[in-house]
Amino acid sequence: MFTAQHRLTQQITRLSYGTAYKSFKQLISRYPELEGIRLHDLRHTFATERVGLMGLEELRALMGHQNIQTTLRYQKVTSAQAQQAAQQAFQSLLQR
Repeated sequence: MFTAQHRLTQQITRLSYGTAYKSFKQLISRYPELEGIRLHDLRHTFATERVGLMGLEELRALMGHQNIQTTLRYQKVTSAQAQQAAQQAFQSLLQR
């Protein structure tokens, strides 16, 4: 999920968890209201925000999961997303 572009080669590769964790802790240390937020929470947010915007298989690949069941544990459908899906389904029924 985390990538970095090498300065010299311009190649984009995965960022190590250790490097991402260090950067994350350094960044949030300036904001006391973010105390208790974990780097891992960002993975859940990433998955939840993409429900309905892309297929589960694409989300699985982006998150680096081997098994789709793992991805399903991360993604959650918010009330707003469920309401939007219901409205789209209702509109498609009306157009028939």
